[in-house]
Amino acid sequence: MSKYLSVDALYRYLHISKRKLKYLLENDYIPCIDTGKKIHRFLIKASDAKEFKRRMDSEPGFLSELYGQFNSGIYKPRKKLIEPTPGNCVAFQKFLAERWADYPDALPTKLAAELIGCAPQRVGDWMRKGVISSVSVGGIRYCSKMEFIAYCASPEMLKRPGAARYRELILAFLRVVY
Repeated sequence: MSKYLSVDALYRYLHISKRKLKYLLENDYIPCIDTGKKIHRFLIKASDAKEFKRRMDSEPGFLSELYGQFNSGIYKPRKKLIEPTPGNCVAFQKFLAERWADYPDALPTKLAAELIGCAPQRVGDWMRKGVISSVSVGGIRYCSKMEFIAYCASPEMLKRPGAARYRELILAFLRVVY
């Protein structure tokens, strides 16, 4: 990196929008020199850019006050649907096993993804990472239904219920239990 970065180079380095970067620079989130010119207005030290990127990557709540301000939708922080305690995980696992009892013991990737409402690529990623073991037969990857259920009921999944269908499963479980 050179001694100073332009706005154009910085937004690419930080992987954020130009609009968000302009806000951060104008509101002193990132130290910079304001030249007052219409073009090439800001000069940012490379060391300040590196420090800001480090904070973005390592501090979980960094810039949390800006969430939703730079997207076209309305940001709604999601509340926890269920506390991922060991007891809740076991109970949810039993609920899923009963609910999916009619499905085969070896689930194809596409079917597993449909069950929780995520993309088949996500299930494939879990298989590649070894989170769920799989076997390929005739060009189709299969995973164990029980292993898939165990992962779906894990604290990791319950902490971040992203897909709408998965959230619906949790809500159906809560209606049955409570």
